[in-house]
Amino acid sequence: MPLRRLVALLVVSFLALPASALAHIRLTGQFTMTGRITVAHDVPGEHVGEPVTRLWTFVAPCPAGQCLTEKLVRDRAMGEDTETLAHRFGTFNHWAGTGSFYAPLRCGSRIYRRGERVWFRITVRIATVAIVNAEPFATSVTATYTNYRRTNRTRCVAALGHDAAVYTGTQVTPAPVTPAPEPAQPGPTPALG
Repeated sequence: MPLRRLVALLVVSFLALPASALAHIRLTGQFTMTGRITVAHDVPGEHVGEPVTRLWTFVAPCPAGQCLTEKLVRDRAMGEDTETLAHRFGTFNHWAGTGSFYAPLRCGSRIYRRGERVWFRITVRIATVAIVNAEPFATSVTATYTNYRRTNRTRCVAALGHDAAVYTGTQVTPAPVTPAPEPAQPGPTPALG
């Protein structure tokens, strides 16, 4: 089956899910995030339109169904960070969270490894779903990243930039499959006597 048709079927199945099922779509596993930089103002080495690829891992803290929060572990060009995402405005299948990381910044002839603190916001929305063992699991997501503030941690006066990106992500680790229980073995037939 062509990939485009398969994706279309998954989207249709997502849209066809009853409202009660939307609250049970599970977001978990690793996703390859393919993105594009939409804003790159005074950020060295970045330009608008540049493609980026990242690996994001979603960890669902609740035992089953959809969690009110999600733990997101994401790789960056120069490291990795972990954020907690929460349901946005009480809607299903949509999470948002904020976080920060440190980035290098030049001051005179020296580069400070933790010279600036970068504050950002991430939003994630489930795009497609697959049914595994009668339970819905997210198979792709869309996301946005916005760096809304940077703070200088050096003694130099520096013009700090900001950046943003949009992403689509496809699951690379399959949803867990629970093995079917083995049928009970018949016991010995009692002798008739």
